[in-house]
Amino acid sequence: MRQRRIQLIRSTLVQKMEELRSNADNTISKMKDAEGNFADSFDQAAIDSNKFVELVCRDRERELMLDVKETILRIDRGLFGICDHCGRMIHEKRLSIEPMSRLCTECQEEKEINHKRKNRQWAMKGISYNHV
Repeated sequence: MRQRRIQLIRSTLVQKMEELRSNADNTISKMKDAEGNFADSFDQAAIDSNKFVELVCRDRERELMLDVKETILRIDRGLFGICDHCGRMIHEKRLSIEPMSRLCTECQEEKEINHKRKNRQWAMKGISYNHV
């Protein structure tokens, strides 16, 4: 992949990181503003439920921020586009679609097949693999 294309991806990721940080700051501000006691327990329950949903969304964004940060570091260290599993180059098309990819297509497919296999094995035992 050309260096110019990599730097374009990096600047897009930096912009995404700033957007995620802004969302987190807005959430904190909204939650501080919404603090208070409400006479109606139903109103309080609704507010608490909304806060919970908001926090779940922000937690997903926090995980995304970690992935974005890691990808920026990989670019800066010259490791961007190298498969973590086999060490081969990840196709440029894959990186253009999902710049945070850390596995080449073949290794990603192998990982997904193994995951499905484990899920089937656990399901046969009556256990959900996703919750273990």
